[in-house]
Amino acid sequence: MVVLVYRLDRLARKVRLAYDLIERLERCGVGLMSYSEPNINTTTPIGKAVLGIMAVFAEWERDTFAERSRLGMHKAARMGKYLGGIVPYGYTVEDGRLAPLPEEAAVVQQMFAWVAERGWSTERVAQELNRLGIPPKYRRDGRGVRGKRTAGVWRGGGVLRILKNRTYIGEYTYGKRTTKPQPELVKVAVPPIVEPTLFEAVQEQLTRNALFATRNARSVYLLKGLIRCGMCGRAYVGSADYYACVGRTNRQASPIPEMRCTAPHVRRADLEERIWHDIRSFLLNPGEALQAFINEESPESHEVSLLERRLQALFEARARLLDLYLEGGMEKETYYARLEDLDARVREVQASVESARQRSIVERQRKVALHSLESLSAHLHDRLDRLTLEEKQAVARELVERVTVRPGKGEVEVEVHYRFGQIAPHTGRGSWPQSTKTARDR
Repeated sequence: MVVLVYRLDRLARKVRLAYDLIERLERCGVGLMSYSEPNINTTTPIGKAVLGIMAVFAEWERDTFAERSRLGMHKAARMGKYLGGIVPYGYTVEDGRLAPLPEEAAVVQQMFAWVAERGWSTERVAQELNRLGIPPKYRRDGRGVRGKRTAGVWRGGGVLRILKNRTYIGEYTYGKRTTKPQPELVKVAVPPIVEPTLFEAVQEQLTRNALFATRNARSVYLLKGLIRCGMCGRAYVGSADYYACVGRTNRQASPIPEMRCTAPHVRRADLEERIWHDIRSFLLNPGEALQAFINEESPESHEVSLLERRLQALFEARARLLDLYLEGGMEKETYYARLEDLDARVREVQASVESARQRSIVERQRKVALHSLESLSAHLHDRLDRLTLEEKQAVARELVERVTVRPGKGEVEVEVHYRFGQIAPHTGRGSWPQSTKTARDR
């Protein structure tokens, strides 16, 4: 009895796997023959020898094909080709490349604007899209996502994926979904839909939305979500009279009593009064901080474009090197040695580009902050003393970056980092006697 295969590589393309299958067949008294390779016949000694040679060549052929396919895909990605998968909302594929779809791109821009300008949550954005009757891509096309049926409505999770997708600022990455332990990612330039400044503003707002989510809070605390423990890094939460570290009061956060944080409580009235005094003083007279911003030098605007041109030249050199190798004009060892050198230079320039982009983004954010502070100061100047606690809380979130509490020598040390410190360095510090009254640990 024999098993007949068309070719050996249809049975297995790994030498070890081929021998394992043949050994199992032999234990069952079954031989193996190949229709297109008559010399392979495990019922004869010479057939077994030929099988071993053919198995080695089958594995080599598979590995070579896989390597060339991978290199070809990466080359296509570097050339800006879209290589399949779910097309991001707001884009379509034209001539093998991602291109903005005007109708959807306008929706994407509106989603980013709602979050950045109005502070909306992802759920609120989804509700508005559904209210306006704007369908998701796959409902409009009558398809599912990856072959699955969908409800055809917007949800917060889908909105969040769009808001966090860097493709919308022109940075599409090929290879993110690979299961390889060390994937080779290829960054592909695509037409942007959203300005980088707006994208970064949305990321910051999403973080703040998560931090300041009400979650059915029964009371309003001026500094909710802004205070951090300088000992354990956890948040401080408010009570009637005090702000206290979660690492000290929450058993779930610190189940072992000996390991609970020993950071002191802070009297709520003292801390809120001191910080609101700083905020009020700034809003009544922001001129000094704003002037400090105006006097600062701006980074050179052409730095990013110069570095991007240098990076593009390296990508083109890498593409030419790959073409030479694929055409057989270079040995494998030589190719990989030169590729390693090019990749090192690419990584170096990419790091410089990213650094320059961040500086440019920071500069644009500072300009936005300048405009926001001017508007906020003008809007609140005449009604600061009539604000409700909820309004004061909203103002504090705009102007306070974080508050850090640490124990001192008989005192509580508080360090306040204000957001207007991004324009003119300003750090408020305060200290007062530690409270002898301790909120009961739950």
